[in-house]
Amino acid sequence: MLRIDNDKLREIEEQVKKSYPSECCGLLIGVNTSEKRVVEVRHVQNKNTERTHDRYEIEGKEFLKIDREATKKGLQIIGIYHSHPDHPAIPSVFDTEHAWFGYSYMIAAIENGARIEIKSWVFDEEKKQFKEEEIHS
Repeated sequence: MLRIDNDKLREIEEQVKKSYPSECCGLLIGVNTSEKRVVEVRHVQNKNTERTHDRYEIEGKEFLKIDREATKKGLQIIGIYHSHPDHPAIPSVFDTEHAWFGYSYMIAAIENGARIEIKSWVFDEEKKQFKEEEIHS
């Protein structure tokens, strides 16, 4: 289960709307105890400039910098979020091929620049597929 406050979900939704029709991405910072709890949402620049409509890429240096900052606060990166412009909030083949075990993958689908649906997924390393994760706000 992923716990995230409504204000954090609104932050993600606003970024998704601003980035449309391109994909946006960011990191979910928080704690991972008996449940994952998002404390902070960090927007990161999509480094994929060739296929912005259906791919995202987070620069390794930026990921590590944010990870160090989170660690100093007693937090950690617990997930990644990205948008799916005019595509469902389900992981793509590309998402599955590049998933890391242990992270939440929040996908915000946006249709025609307006309607947004957000779902979260976790990667089952053994089955090599995603399973949906409950989101509680």
